[in-house]
Amino acid sequence: WRCHKPVIFRATEQWFVTMDGTGLRETALAEMAKLNWYPSWAHNRLASMIETRPDWCISRQRSWGVPIPVFSCKTCGSTVATSQTFDAVIELFGREGADAWFTKEPSEYLPEGTHCAQCGSTELAPCQDILDVWWESGCSHTSVCEAREELTRPADLYLEGSDQHRGWFQSSLLTSVGAYAEAPYKGVMSCGFTVDEQGRKMSKSLGNGVDPAEVFEKFGADVLRLWVGSVDNSQDVSISDNILEHTADAYRRIRNSFRFLLSNLADFDYRTDVVSWEEMLVLDRWALARLVELMNTIDDGYTSMRFHVVFRAVYDYVITDLSAVYLDALKDRLYSDAPKSVGRRSAQTVLLHVLELLVRQLAPILSFTCDEVWEYYPEGLREPDRPASIFMAGWPRLEDFSPIPPADEAKALLEDFKVVLAVRDAVTKALEDARATKTINKSQEARVVVTLPTDLELVLATLPAGTLEEMLIVAEVELIGSPEGSETEVKVEAAQGDKCPRCWNIRTLGGDSSHPEVCTRCSEVLNELGL
Repeated sequence: WRCHKPVIFRATEQWFVTMDGTGLRETALAEMAKLNWYPSWAHNRLASMIETRPDWCISRQRSWGVPIPVFSCKTCGSTVATSQTFDAVIELFGREGADAWFTKEPSEYLPEGTHCAQCGSTELAPCQDILDVWWESGCSHTSVCEAREELTRPADLYLEGSDQHRGWFQSSLLTSVGAYAEAPYKGVMSCGFTVDEQGRKMSKSLGNGVDPAEVFEKFGADVLRLWVGSVDNSQDVSISDNILEHTADAYRRIRNSFRFLLSNLADFDYRTDVVSWEEMLVLDRWALARLVELMNTIDDGYTSMRFHVVFRAVYDYVITDLSAVYLDALKDRLYSDAPKSVGRRSAQTVLLHVLELLVRQLAPILSFTCDEVWEYYPEGLREPDRPASIFMAGWPRLEDFSPIPPADEAKALLEDFKVVLAVRDAVTKALEDARATKTINKSQEARVVVTLPTDLELVLATLPAGTLEEMLIVAEVELIGSPEGSETEVKVEAAQGDKCPRCWNIRTLGGDSSHPEVCTRCSEVLNELGL
């Protein structure tokens, strides 16, 4: 089928491995039940093949390949195959290679006196059949895993395309079970094929393949790695320049988040500046609780080999919870508060944890980027025994958090902030409308009146003063309770007061005579800085 020429069929004697005569089928199915399968349906697919397959024909009539190392008696035709003849062939192949089978006479390398057990003849002929190539690759558990000191048998994972259920996955299982009565692997991961934008399988004849070297040149290696991590590889996956452009955009968002984190932690020292859970502002507590939730989702994704779940969790977190919500709200505190204030250090404590988690958990996918981020860590974040590479830095765990979010409080915060985020969505839309009608120019100039069901209003009312204003990036928020079941309504009006030229918030200026041109908060900061 490769050369598109007619094939000649002929009947001839073959070598077979029996599936039922020695219990191979039954043992293989029993071993399969002990293994990890990614995706889970891969087990059923391979099991159904083994349940119904006939005996395995392992001989091929070709003029190239690894020979079946047995002999036939020239007198009576009986097979001659003993441990002594196998050892002699092994020694021959080790010394001269497998081609010696076709160039040497058996009498030149077999032990003297080797003869046919049936008729006693010493005239032997080497088998002219070669082994099925699946037998060869199926023995890699012994020829590779067992032969190399750095590897082990059974292997942790066999990874190949979905077509290998009838190939390598199956031949490896059968040869290992037949030889050792155990599977050659602890887990099997099968993946789909790469297709083009039109869904056509990539092939040389169509010329629709994508050269990884060209992708590296245009986008960088990590963009290609991110694409691999973003697709559900249990199915056929598409790749094209257009798809890679979208992946590159996702990569830039993640990379820019790393840059923001590094730059805003430049003056932070993990030894002295970490803020306790009790001191931490409620917005930062929520962010830390959300980070633990993200860590668990990523762990589950990696454990189940569903890398697209890891990508989706990180990407959604970076563009929504992190960039659009948390970091956006933090900028006023990070840029305008006193450098060593509790509020700023509280925010930096969370940013440190975000950086540590993302750089470690994304390293398997964005390997080059994360190693680069690791090199650019500020001095205050570098431990004395710090590993030279991110790949020796270890995996994040809950016990590494400092502070560790109390489980009950974290759960309650996540629930409460679902209400906060829903209100934020409504306020954001109202602010956009207010900007369009020129009621305000920036969100900091807005006074927001939110009317919402009483049960939700009570949740927001328990938040510390200033939390909603910071979260919504507005000058003032007024909450009004309404009957349960009513819709949330948002009214936006211009806030009363003056714009502080330092923090750009609407405040009462001149509260401190030392700096009458700015708000009280900014005046205190300037005094602390000696300005």
